[in-house]
Amino acid sequence: MSCALVALSCGAENDVAPPAERRADVMQCQGLDALMPAFVQAISQGRTEGLKHLVETQLLTPLREGDAPPVNDVLRSVFRLLDSFAKLPPEAGAPSGQLCAPTSSPPPLASSNGLCEMRRAMDVLVHQGKGIDAINLVQPQLNTALSYITGEGQTCKGAPRTPHYEISAIVAGMCTQDANCQLSNGLDLVIAFAAYSETADGKALVQHLNELATKPSITGLLAPQNLTEDDMVAIVRGVLPAIQGADAAGLENAFNTLPLPAEVKSDLAPVVDDLKKILLRPELITPVRRGLTCFTGKDKNLDLVRMIYRLAIQEGCPEFGLTRLTEALKGVQEVDTRGSLIHLAGTLAAAVRADETAIDSSSIVCKTLFSTARAPGEARSNAELALPVAADLVRSGVINEGICAIDTLVFGCAGGPQPACR
Repeated sequence: MSCALVALSCGAENDVAPPAERRADVMQCQGLDALMPAFVQAISQGRTEGLKHLVETQLLTPLREGDAPPVNDVLRSVFRLLDSFAKLPPEAGAPSGQLCAPTSSPPPLASSNGLCEMRRAMDVLVHQGKGIDAINLVQPQLNTALSYITGEGQTCKGAPRTPHYEISAIVAGMCTQDANCQLSNGLDLVIAFAAYSETADGKALVQHLNELATKPSITGLLAPQNLTEDDMVAIVRGVLPAIQGADAAGLENAFNTLPLPAEVKSDLAPVVDDLKKILLRPELITPVRRGLTCFTGKDKNLDLVRMIYRLAIQEGCPEFGLTRLTEALKGVQEVDTRGSLIHLAGTLAAAVRADETAIDSSSIVCKTLFSTARAPGEARSNAELALPVAADLVRSGVINEGICAIDTLVFGCAGGPQPACR
């Protein structure tokens, strides 16, 4: 009876309610299947099983009874960092009741809120689409590097690839917390370089590196007939001791004795002068020296240098060409005129640096993923389980799909055009 009275009071007697009005200005966000179809398909087809098995059996398992799994500690650190940003006072110029100043009139980087800076960077580079092309330049490089390690696909000259898991072993070794390698040194390096990039000397270094790509002497040198793999390794071995010794005079002498044409040395001189300035900055050169000690200790054969030579010069992969690399760097610089990305990297590194548990857990995650040792009962190493999956996902375009999904999550699907989802 009461239901009938309600229906009568609404004038609905025996009538059927009209269909809901369709409005063209109302958008419905797509689900994960539509936003990340390649990722969802990879999961449904079982192509991520190797990585899934590794994560479940090692990274989601506590190392000791009562401890949290390593991945949990890393995520805890990230969310605690974001929470600390959210609890800071509002930025100068923020509207009443809001945390962040408008994107059109942000505060100086030194006084900005990390959470706000993340959103502004995402707005400019992704939501407005100004950095999408620069981001897309990085994906082929990652794809080629992963293919080189896993041995999948063909070289840039069309020959079958062979695996080079020694690169993965080097990365795993550098992630090990021992006498020569500490993740904290890498974080100190990011913090110092982020600060240095905002100085006049730091900006000059970036400019000089960009200019190298336009120098005919440099581009001419980067050819197999002019520079062999052993030549490149010898150059690196000649320069490293001077940098590790923080010796400006030694660096100058090492550079002068390199077997390079006079024109090449002349064009490289501004960068060498920039390096000599870095040697005079203890806050910068100290983590550099520690990082090089770790690198040379774990990569005695300089296999990382050899990989770069083989991809950039021997195979002539376009994505590893000097011009392509500087285009990506300049593309980001042109749209990120504030230097938000580098500043954010320093801010995040500083926050993680203050959390010893997060440092230890991050190193464990890194070492586990890249380890070339086989766990008891496993037919493949961790690297053989994880890296082919990562390579497959990159080839499938999951990076772009992820950027689109983040854009939708942060700004909504009705917040304007979504260049990342094109």
